Amino acid sequence: MGAAVLTDNSWLSTSIAYLNGEPWKVVRKFFLQILKERGANSIKSSIAGPLYDSIKSTINDLKAKKGEPVNLIELLTEKCTTIMRLTLFGEVGVTDEQIKKFNELYAGEVMCMTPLNMLMCGTYAKYFIFPFMPHYSEAVKCNKQMEKLLHDILNEHKATYDAENPRDIIDEYFKEKDQRRSRGDSTAEYFTDEALVGSLMQFMGDGVLGVASFASLFVKNVLDSTEEDKLYKEIVDVIGLDRQPTIEDKSKMTYFNAYILEAMRTSDFFNIFPTLECTKETTLGGYRIPKGAILLMNFYSTHYDPEVFEEPTKFNPSRYIQTEGKRRPELPLTFGIGKRSCLGEGFVMMQVFLLFATLLQNFHLRLPDGSKQITAEEFLTGNVLICAIPRDKS
Repeated sequence: MGAAVLTDNSWLSTSIAYLNGEPWKVVRKFFLQILKERGANSIKSSIAGPLYDSIKSTINDLKAKKGEPVNLIELLTEKCTTIMRLTLFGEVGVTDEQIKKFNELYAGEVMCMTPLNMLMCGTYAKYFIFPFMPHYSEAVKCNKQMEKLLHDILNEHKATYDAENPRDIIDEYFKEKDQRRSRGDSTAEYFTDEALVGSLMQFMGDGVLGVASFASLFVKNVLDSTEEDKLYKEIVDVIGLDRQPTIEDKSKMTYFNAYILEAMRTSDFFNIFPTLECTKETTLGGYRIPKGAILLMNFYSTHYDPEVFEEPTKFNPSRYIQTEGKRRPELPLTFGIGKRSCLGEGFVMMQVFLLFATLLQNFHLRLPDGSKQITAEEFLTGNVLICAIPRDKS
């Protein structure tokens, strides 16, 4: 299986998730190793300190609001920006201002990724209908500006590149290409600037807006349900109120982890998304899938299948808590499945846990008085005000 593209010139077609064949295997293996070394598929001790400091700063900023409405996703995005910059680029590779500009452009492109638009992938509709859909022109404009921004960053790195002292993931990429070329390895040609730019777009977008958006969607579920008291009780029982939640706490938080899984299952983050391209003819569910066909993953159908999830429309975190004689349902497919799954899932979800647990440890979350119920789409636009009311810990 190869990977689908939104349009023939989309950055997705050059990112690691959407390369095909041997180039995908070679470049993916490199990124897996370098992301592991830099702590972007887990949380390394080298970035744990800055991560905790960033979360503490978030709490202090919210406390200063004294329960007044605040744009939560905007605040979380700002904090996640620092963590992603330190993880991928260190202290000197890229500035916060450059990543903030990228975030603005990436958000503009994501607005075009609606379920209806995703259905056009792999069909001629992407040429004749897609360009006239809402947000398309803005998405194309944002895409071109993102490419220019990242190519400028690459050129800055090339001008100051020192193979003996790689500063960040970009220098490591250049070094890997040079080493392969020096030993006559033909796979050096797979390490193109285009593949690096496409992959950086994916890593940076998922690592910043992905974390902030997931955390905000989990907050939405708290606002829409009666789960806050249950989650807070587990925080008090397992972590207490005298210290900040840590990475080590996550494995002990049974109900909290179940809540996160259920929030992912029921979220409308992406209902439909293009995943793989068939590299040879096959049969799936009794249907012939020809070579070159684009397969779309229907998250909604999977996550609300009554044969897998009892009462699928009911928000019930307990379904993910293993009990004797009870089979736990399949995990949500939000990050994909198999070898094509998101490389940074662990990194994203660990940040989400720490942000969300620390928020609930310190605040009651409420909508401002007089607010109507907010949809997931409204949350993802980043224009939602939340009241974080400090808890009385006496």
